[in-house]
Amino acid sequence: MTEETIGIGSLLGGFQIESELGRGGMGVVYKAHELSLNRKVAIKVLSQRLCADEEFIQRFKREAQVIAAMNHPNIVNILTYGEEKGSYYFAMEYVRGRDLSEIMKEKGFMPLDEALAITEQVASALGEAAARGVVHRDLKPSNIMVDDSGRVRVTDFGVAHLEDSAAQLTRTGLFLGTPEYASPEQASGGPLDPRSDIYSLGAVLYRMLSGRPPITGESPLRVVVKIATEPVTPIGEVNPSVPVPVRELIGRMMARDPGERYQTPQEVIRGIEKCRSSLRAIPPPAPEEAVRPLETRTAAVPRRRSRAAVVGGIVGVALAVVLVVWIVDAVLRPQPPKPATQPQPAMVQPQQPAPAPVATAPTEPVKAQPPEPAPAPVAPTPAPTFPSSEPKAVSRPQAPPVTEAMIPRPAEPKRAAPLPSSPTVLLVTSGPESMVHLVRANLGAVLAKSGLRVASVADIPVLREKAQYGRMPMSWYEIRQIVPKDKAHVLVLAEVQKAGSTVLTFYGRSQEQITATFSIQALDMATGTSVGSPATGTVDFTSLNMTENFKDAITSAAGEMGNDIKKYWEGKIRSAGRSG
Repeated sequence: MTEETIGIGSLLGGFQIESELGRGGMGVVYKAHELSLNRKVAIKVLSQRLCADEEFIQRFKREAQVIAAMNHPNIVNILTYGEEKGSYYFAMEYVRGRDLSEIMKEKGFMPLDEALAITEQVASALGEAAARGVVHRDLKPSNIMVDDSGRVRVTDFGVAHLEDSAAQLTRTGLFLGTPEYASPEQASGGPLDPRSDIYSLGAVLYRMLSGRPPITGESPLRVVVKIATEPVTPIGEVNPSVPVPVRELIGRMMARDPGERYQTPQEVIRGIEKCRSSLRAIPPPAPEEAVRPLETRTAAVPRRRSRAAVVGGIVGVALAVVLVVWIVDAVLRPQPPKPATQPQPAMVQPQQPAPAPVATAPTEPVKAQPPEPAPAPVAPTPAPTFPSSEPKAVSRPQAPPVTEAMIPRPAEPKRAAPLPSSPTVLLVTSGPESMVHLVRANLGAVLAKSGLRVASVADIPVLREKAQYGRMPMSWYEIRQIVPKDKAHVLVLAEVQKAGSTVLTFYGRSQEQITATFSIQALDMATGTSVGSPATGTVDFTSLNMTENFKDAITSAAGEMGNDIKKYWEGKIRSAGRSG
């Protein structure tokens, strides 16, 4: 079989080819269906032009052996290796997602927290490789997969270097790897160890935060020469918004001298954690001080405080004097009669006698004050009275009549934002990964078929990050606290778990049949109210019928959930319209 004869529908070693996923220097990767176990896989086929070269055949076989020897959640698992009709291939776990190069083509820049999370997971994978004496040697964005749940997988160990291998599989003068992300020692043909991969990972982080590789050139050869001879432009000059702790992290990962870099992937992970702690500890600068040099800010503080103290003291004394004069004047000055021609306010009874002034003995004569103009219409306030030796008859004004204008009215309530015509449903699933992705896919298809927009954990950064670290909340209350209101209106929680298993024997072969139970519940994201009735079910399956049986069980149990959500939402919109 050749690359020309392998196409959609072709059979290769029990795998039926479905589509092409990508091409590289050593071969082609296809999406295929494994007929014996009824599952999707990725098959890498060695390029036909290399099948006559024994060195590349050995390298290709060794790649399969290298991956098979590693067991890590951030490394794509190898399933099998084989040869058929002159074609060499191996099957790998199929990752539902996109590689980092595709994501960055779409975004340009990666958010800082997302870039650090990806770097940390890749460093964890490199730690597993280093423990087995493996140097990836071609770490680049296209070899870093991000699946639908946000988990990172490192792929393509085709040019991996075994530190303890006596076989020299690299020809003299042949550069293996992608130049833009290669380390200086790799570009100059020096010995390689895990610190070379640390440099490449730093270059990937540089690309995520700057939008470009650390070194570029007119040709691959020119790039290799630049990496070997020229320093990298500091990322702070390319993107000044990158925080200083992150600049220092990248600078140490990409140090030209391997002895000045982090020495192990575990040190990189600790460096990332230290970087996060530094970022959390840095307070945001005050707006006024952010534009001044440090020396100016330090010198200006005492002057500003002393000037403020002087001004505050003067203003305080002036206000005290004015207040004393006002009180004495109000007490000693008799209230002048209102002019006869002054119209009476509507709220005051006509010809209402003014309150009788209280006689007091002033210590010094008070000058007569000319009549003042009448104040704005307000309800009359009784003059202050003071105790004296003899009781005085004081005439009290009658209470003014209460008018409609005097009745305080409650503030107009704020109108809530109008509800969308169709809700966005956030789907959160939990359980063993071997089963949960089938629940997620089939339940999402059922809801989407009803015309609903379905959002997953991967669509919401805060949930995606928690899922990456295994801290995914699974209650309505916790999720409601962290999900922005406009991102989801209905929450669908689905859980699947293994309930038991039995061994089936047929035609002399044994097969495990697993029994799983699942539950599905829809809740109003704003109130936690149940939307329709919860759905539950049981599914029995083997590896041969797992996909089909899950589809049937989920469709049967939750087939009407989408319509129930739509009816609930329509009723909520009508209720909001009546209350509005």
